[in-house]
Amino acid sequence: MSFSCLTTILLLLGSVLASVKDGRDEIDRLALLEFKAQIADPTGVLSSWNDSSHFCDWYGVTCGHKHRRVTILDLGSKKLSGVVSPHIGNMSFLRGVNLENNSFHAKIPPHFGRLLRLQKLSLNNNSFSGQIPSNLSYCSNLLVLDLGVNMLQGNLPTELSSLSKLQELVLQVNSLMGNIPPSIGNLSSLQQFGIKWNNFSGTIPETLGQLRHLKILSLATNKFVGTIPISIFNISALTLIDVAKNQLEGGLLGDLGFTLPNIEIISVWQNHLTGPIPESISNASNLLLIQIKENNFTGKVPSFSKISGLNRFNIRVNNLGGEQSTDLDFLCSLTNSTKLERLGIGENAFRGLIPNCISNLSITRFGLEYNHISGTLPYGIGSLINLEALQIRGNNISGTIPFEIGNLNKLKLLDLGHNELSGQIPESFGNLRMLIQLNLDSNNLWGSIPSSLKNCENLLLLDLSTNNLSGYIPPEIMGLSSLSIYLNLSQNSLTGSLPEEVGKLQNLGELRLDGNRLSQQIPSSIGSCTSMERLYVQDNFFEGPLPSIMSSMRGLQVLNVSNNQLSGQIPKFLESLNLTNLSLSYNDFEGALPTGGVFKSAISTSVVGNKKLCGGLPDFQLSKCYYKESKRTRISGIAKILISTVSALVGVACILSLLYFFWFRHNKNASASSSSEDGFLHVSYHNLLKATGGFSSTNLLGMGNFGSVYRGLLDQTQSVVAIKILDLTCDGASKSFIAECEVLRRIRHRNLVKVLTACSGFDFNGNDFKALVYEFMSNGSLDEWLHPTASQYMERNKLSLLERVNIAIDVACALDYLHHHYEMPIVHCDLKPSNVLLDDEMNGHVGDFGLARFLPEATHKLLVDQSSSVGVKGSFGYVAPEYGVGSAVSTEGDVYSFGVLVLEMFTGKRPIDDMFENGLDLHRFTKAALADRVEKAIDPILLQEIKELEKRRTIAPEDKNNSWCSIKDCLVLIIEVGITCSFEYSKERMDIYDALTKLQ
Repeated sequence: MSFSCLTTILLLLGSVLASVKDGRDEIDRLALLEFKAQIADPTGVLSSWNDSSHFCDWYGVTCGHKHRRVTILDLGSKKLSGVVSPHIGNMSFLRGVNLENNSFHAKIPPHFGRLLRLQKLSLNNNSFSGQIPSNLSYCSNLLVLDLGVNMLQGNLPTELSSLSKLQELVLQVNSLMGNIPPSIGNLSSLQQFGIKWNNFSGTIPETLGQLRHLKILSLATNKFVGTIPISIFNISALTLIDVAKNQLEGGLLGDLGFTLPNIEIISVWQNHLTGPIPESISNASNLLLIQIKENNFTGKVPSFSKISGLNRFNIRVNNLGGEQSTDLDFLCSLTNSTKLERLGIGENAFRGLIPNCISNLSITRFGLEYNHISGTLPYGIGSLINLEALQIRGNNISGTIPFEIGNLNKLKLLDLGHNELSGQIPESFGNLRMLIQLNLDSNNLWGSIPSSLKNCENLLLLDLSTNNLSGYIPPEIMGLSSLSIYLNLSQNSLTGSLPEEVGKLQNLGELRLDGNRLSQQIPSSIGSCTSMERLYVQDNFFEGPLPSIMSSMRGLQVLNVSNNQLSGQIPKFLESLNLTNLSLSYNDFEGALPTGGVFKSAISTSVVGNKKLCGGLPDFQLSKCYYKESKRTRISGIAKILISTVSALVGVACILSLLYFFWFRHNKNASASSSSEDGFLHVSYHNLLKATGGFSSTNLLGMGNFGSVYRGLLDQTQSVVAIKILDLTCDGASKSFIAECEVLRRIRHRNLVKVLTACSGFDFNGNDFKALVYEFMSNGSLDEWLHPTASQYMERNKLSLLERVNIAIDVACALDYLHHHYEMPIVHCDLKPSNVLLDDEMNGHVGDFGLARFLPEATHKLLVDQSSSVGVKGSFGYVAPEYGVGSAVSTEGDVYSFGVLVLEMFTGKRPIDDMFENGLDLHRFTKAALADRVEKAIDPILLQEIKELEKRRTIAPEDKNNSWCSIKDCLVLIIEVGITCSFEYSKERMDIYDALTKLQ
């Protein structure tokens, strides 16, 4: 063969190979484009995926050096959504796929099983559903399989047991079920096995003990029964064992300290484990966390002197300890653990004294509650300078409270209730400026309440009840406006009057003063406590009538004023409050008993012991009301009426002359100040007085922090409006008025409450008068629909799923406009259901801008100056956590409030619901339900609506299931929006625009 022929053949062969190579390249390029076509990319990270460059240069794509084939696809945390195209299985050279922390949904394509070179597949934190594809077992080179935090269902495929190279199998937070296949023990290279937060059941297979390289075993929050296999305690490589929240029995077996030399975390809490804590655990010198609470462990707690790195130690809710005075000696062994932060031994059977050695601990949280501990509080307790929470409630501690506790200036929670403490409350408590909760109830404390507590300006809860405290209630305590959960001073020997400062407790939910010796009249300032839901003042010596201003307490649900010396007629305004329980017993009330509202029920209302009462409904068994007058009385009455009439006519003539003079002068000022040249309606004090029927309580719509809102009919337009009258005696009311005017005069949006005009002038007595006039919203507030009173519940339809979605979108639209579409960002600062108003067509409108701020504040100094003193407090439960530690106002704060509002709309639960305690809140509740079954958190009214909808449909059963799945998917997406918006850390929250996009 000639040289030229050989050359020609080689050239042809090279051309063929090049075309084959180009064809393989084309397979990868087309697969990537098909992948892109199936997903949404709101941030444009895939904008480089086009023909202007080779696909190996596209974002997130890595190719091999020897060939131009895709080896890694890394698009984690890029806000992508959609489905994963089956064409991904065509990229046969893929070794790694990372799509975690996105919003992919639908099933995981079984085409992943074609990727025989695949070593890492990470799809966690998406919304994948369906079953785990069994043909993933074909990926024989797989090292990491992470499918956690999705919506996967079905069993764990036994085929996966053939993946002999697999090192990490992570499936937590799904809805997987069934048993763990015993063949899982064949995964001889496995180092991490995580399946917590699923619905696995049955026993834990002994074959797990074959996984000699296993470091992390996480089986928590499933339904496992039986015992923990002893074979697990022989896996010497284990650093973490977590089998918490199952139904396991038996004990902790094996020689822990020797067979598990590398163990760092033992978490077996909330099971039914019994027996003692093994002595050998003290040899596990690498332990960082021991979490064995909520079991049935018994006996003496061993020493931990060899464990220096322990960070958390929680053995709460067991039966540890006994009758020995040395029960708490193990605490001294923990002083070697210099990194120990949290120590919980509450709700056991410990006896004896608290040893003085605790002064050498460096802990931040210390819980010894509900044991049988006796003796006194050691003075060394004042050396725990890092302590943030101290709970010794429910023991037999006696003696005085050490003055040195005042040194714990980081303390946020102090609970010494239900002990036998005596002496006075130390003045040094005033040094605890970070204190949020203080419980000293049910002791033998005496003396006066120290006024130094006024320095605890972050206090949300104060309970000093059931002691022997005496003297007056310090006005400074009533001036603690931070108190919002409850203030309990009941069952003491306090005397004097209730201070006028009680009106500063505007955010307080519950006030208990019962069982004291308080006297004089209940101050009218209590009407400012508009958030109060429960008021107990029974068993005192209060006298006179109930203040009429209490009609402003629209949130009041429980009122108990029994066993006092109150008199006069029972006020009619009690009918209009949302009371569910009312006790007026054993006073001196007289006259006719009202018949509306709470008075319709003799079960909810008690009036016994008021001998001068009459009338009412038959269930109250009161005598009829009679109004008889003698002839002489009638003649005398007529004479008095004639004299009064003549005197009144003369007086009226004089007063009208004076009023005309004042009206002419002041109305001129009012008109001048309330008028404008921009087409706004001109109104005066006289106009608004007439429009509301003299500010009649029958026209009262609600109360806010700085005033009252009335329904009114304006003469000028003959239209119904909402009129907000500012209470200028409240601190910050005038500044709130300026702030609201400043915002409302600048903004216009269909989902913001429209302001018609403002009035700033004087009333007929020459006092300052300020008011805002709004467009009237006929369907009231969102709060009234989500949490209706008994009467509203009967009168109104329930909010449907579609209506709730639309209202959420309306609110998001309003916030998006405020944050992004005005010349400078505006932060509302007080978003909550009561500030979302609904028009005739149930469209949502955001209102109440009394706390609003412009950003950046430096560009609008006037508003900064006038609003800074008002303070951005918002409303408890809706205010962003960072505001509580002094962070600046931001749009992320509004997003947090919006997230809470969305969760409240679809769960039907307020963020301050009684069920939320011990660290559980609305955010964590819904997040846990989302990981389990979303319907656990959904408002039962919505679930009923969906159920009735399915009944009306004449479709096949399988189609009904599909329908429910689609509705469930919708609910999941909505709840996810609420959760993402209400993250604790502001930087983790999504922008309101993204929330709006998802909801739309």
